[in-house]
Formats: sequence, C-alpha cells, structure tokens
Amino acid sequence: MKRVILIVLLCGAAGFAQSKFSTPLIGVARDTKQHLRLVEGVAGSFLLRDAVGAGAVNWAFASGSGLVKTDTELVVLGAHGSVNRTSAAPKGSAVLGTASAFFPATGELWAIGVRSNQQVPIDAAAIAGSVIALGPGSAHTAELAVCRATQLWLVSIDGTSGAITHERPLGGTIGEQACLSARAGALVVLRDRLLLATPQELLVYTLAGVERRIPIPMSHNAAPELHQVGEQWVQVESTGAQAVMLRATTEGETLYQLPAAKESK
Repeated sequence: MKRVILIVLLCGAAGFAQSKFSTPLIGVARDTKQHLRLVEGVAGSFLLRDAVGAGAVNWAFASGSGLVKTDTELVVLGAHGSVNRTSAAPKGSAVLGTASAFFPATGELWAIGVRSNQQVPIDAAAIAGSVIALGPGSAHTAELAVCRATQLWLVSIDGTSGAITHERPLGGTIGEQACLSARAGALVVLRDRLLLATPQELLVYTLAGVERRIPIPMSHNAAPELHQVGEQWVQVESTGAQAVMLRATTEGETLYQLPAAKESK
C-alpha cells in the first residue's frame, strides 16, 4: 500500500508542477509529518505543494532526478518529481546519492540507470569501514564517504567492477568529527564541498580545504539529518522542529526557513 500511495501521489504532483512555469522547482523535501513534498519558488520564498508521497525512509534529489527509498522499494524520480520506475530493494535502510544507492545489509552498490539498475557487490575488506554518504560521482564512478575507525575517507569505486580507483582521507575538523557516531544522514557530499551536521552547527569543508561553521537555528539535543533536495539545496531536518533549507553556491552557504505545509482541504 505504501508503494501505491507514493507512486500515485508523486505522479499527480508532477503534472501540477509542470503547469507552474512561473514557480521553478527547487526539489523534494520532507515536512514535519514525514510527507515528501515538491518545493517550488526561489531562495527565501518557498511554496510547499501537496504531499507527493509517504513512507520514505530516505531520499535524494538534484538536477531533475533522484531516488526515494521506502522500506522495501527504491523509487527512481525523473524531472519534476515524476516516477520513472520502481524496483524491489533490500529491506531497511540505504545510503542514497541522487543516482546511486548503497545497501549495507547486502554490501551492494546500485548504479541507477534510466531503465535498469546495475548492481555491483562491494568488497567489504577493500572498503574497510562503514559507508555513511554517497557523493555525486560520474557516469562510470561512484564516490563513497567511508568511516575507517575515526577517520573519514572519500573512496572512488568503478561502477562496473566495484574496484577502488582512488581514495584519500579528509582532513580538518570534518574529517575528525564525521565518524564519531558514523551515523548515516549526518553527512552530505556535494560536488565541491561536504556538509556535516552536529547538534550545535553545520560544518562545511570545501574540496579546496577551506572550513566554515554555520550555527543551526534549531533547538535540539541530537544532530539533525541532512538530505540533498535540489541541485544547490540541502534540507536540515530535526525531529519536532521546522526544517530549514541550506543553499550552497560559489559565494558560500545561506540558511532559509522552510514554511509549514498547508493541509489540503
């Protein structure tokens, strides 16, 4: 039933979004009732459309495509949040990028294509750690953020063979703190920077080696979850608090409040 709800509502919302040429699509975010919604508008002026799905364990969206993981399925999203297809997936959690998924229970990396998924087994001994995030990668390479003991590494994997093609440790505060809990959902890897959520702040580490700290305007005791919800956008989500949206540009990072969703009449 969760699958039917997710697919039907996503398709309905997609048609509505395509008719709103004056309100560009930013991405897909989750409200305080755990419903996924299309977010339209511009920076600082967001419009949450009707709920487009429920039962999402995890999701990621950017550049007009993305993935949604329910308990037992992987849903592939296309432009405007439309559903391209669904696949049965290992039960439980998954680490998602916008075009790839890693399943800790099976040790498989799935490269997501338009019509099918390429499932590649990853040698646990070669990874030698826990995968906590996926980067954007490329057409034939996946990028994994891996905790090896207390050190964060970026590991590039050949999408066909599963072999490691490159690896390097991350320095600075983010390299030291990202693996303290080794918790998936606290780290997001973008093309030019990494974001790590702690209970008090967001740590930013650019691939040029620059670090920044951003206070989080929330009251909570645990680190929030981070989800990439658009090409330049990351949702900062904390249980019981209204989410915020972070926009990452070449000029830096800016936080915006995500408005509360209005219930459909």
